[in-house]
Amino acid sequence: MLFLLLFVVADSPILITEVMSNVRGPETSCGDRNEFVEIYNESTDAIDLAAYRIWDFDDAPPDEICPWTNDSILLKYPAVRMNSTLIQPNTYALILDSEYCSPDTSGGYWQPYVIPDSTLILTTDETTICDGLTTTDPLILYSTVDFCTTSFGTPYDSLDNFPNDPGDGVSWERVDVSQPDEISNWHPSIDTSGCTPGRENSVSGAYDLAIDSQSIYFAPAVATVGENVQIEVFVRNNGLSGTSDYQLVVFDDFNADSSLDDDELITERTGDWVNALDSVALIWTYEHPAQGSHSLGFKIEYPPDVDLSNNLAFKTLRVIGEIGELALSPRIFTPDDDGVNDRLQIDYRLPEAGGRLTVSIFDMRGIRVHDICRNEGWTLEQGTFYWDGRSSQGDMPIGMYIVYLEYRYSDKVTKAKKTAVLAR
Repeated sequence: MLFLLLFVVADSPILITEVMSNVRGPETSCGDRNEFVEIYNESTDAIDLAAYRIWDFDDAPPDEICPWTNDSILLKYPAVRMNSTLIQPNTYALILDSEYCSPDTSGGYWQPYVIPDSTLILTTDETTICDGLTTTDPLILYSTVDFCTTSFGTPYDSLDNFPNDPGDGVSWERVDVSQPDEISNWHPSIDTSGCTPGRENSVSGAYDLAIDSQSIYFAPAVATVGENVQIEVFVRNNGLSGTSDYQLVVFDDFNADSSLDDDELITERTGDWVNALDSVALIWTYEHPAQGSHSLGFKIEYPPDVDLSNNLAFKTLRVIGEIGELALSPRIFTPDDDGVNDRLQIDYRLPEAGGRLTVSIFDMRGIRVHDICRNEGWTLEQGTFYWDGRSSQGDMPIGMYIVYLEYRYSDKVTKAKKTAVLAR
């Protein structure tokens, strides 16, 4: 359709930033009068919205954007702007149902929103916004003059089942105004009231990076004197916006006070990009740690973080003089893709390189269920394998498993085995 084409080809300084379609209360009475659409002017110029139209892609024609003229709104919101369609730079406007101030309170929830001072109040030329918003309605706001468009609900993709119902009295909020109308850029409001009309969205800047000891891996798990240790740290983004503007600080907590002192810093690692509700692995090599037990602290430094309680974790690195052929970590692993102990780490050390190596997994009946490598020529004296709890047949059941190592070299054979537990 024409409107869809305009959306695809035209950017707009005017953005739909919040939509309330499922209001609190019964479907009748306040069922539509409390619906609203929040828009934001991200430009440096004032823009007249008189030439703009809003449409929900239903059969009814698009609505005109009109100034709010009902003075009764000033009884509760004495400092809002009305009688105008001019939205100032970097400010919000609210498109309200024309009956928002209706004196009928039979449905409850009368004028339920907290609207900030100076918010521009708008309405449409109909008695409802479009023909009444539903939880499945996408929206488009467009100018009939310069063809600028903004949308909500990804109207260009009718098969993505978005929008949908965010919950009774909960709005959809745009996460990042600099990002397009995509499912990942909308989230139900996390404000205690269920919405944030006329002000910054509750989901914007909701950053929460996290780290825990079970998402820190050492390779090898137990080191010998003189060797390097590869450290892999998974940083989890529990927030709603991606970021890379953080640092990972690693320190050796010599005095066991759980804080970083000047003489304890080992390294500072710049963060890699981590998407919302995702995790990223930061990898660093600790060169030649000294013999002994090291309580390593891992701290995320990120000033916008809203929850600092999960930004610090500790894990002990042991450095000893000698180790056997095989070491497992953790002994109980849970391959459920939650980012915590999802794989079994298998460290090996061989008497010399150039032999043939077999590393296999057996169940407690002595049946071989998986080969990590089998009778392969091997050129590394030490290294690390990982097992994700799967075989060629798929996920293995929970239980105890034996990791068996066999190495043939120079007419000699070295064998080792250790047990691990696969849990869910």
